[in-house]
Amino acid sequence: MVVNKPQTFPEMKKLSLILTALLVTILFMNGCSESAKHSETPPAEHVKEEYQCPMKCNDAKYDKPGTCTVCGMELEKITNG
Repeated sequence: MVVNKPQTFPEMKKLSLILTALLVTILFMNGCSESAKHSETPPAEHVKEEYQCPMKCNDAKYDKPGTCTVCGMELEKITNG
């Protein structure tokens, strides 16, 4: 049977400092990764506008307004983002 000896106060203090430093490091790294996610979002002016038939006859997407080549309906604007 293995008996663990009780930890002394200096050992417990050292362990709590190490755990606190580890926790602060993890929280800091998580905060840094969150700010990086926000900077990767493209600006609104770079969102490409596309047009598609409201009936989705052929699932084709067009880069300018017009009429559907299958049913002749006016294409509706959709945003790709």
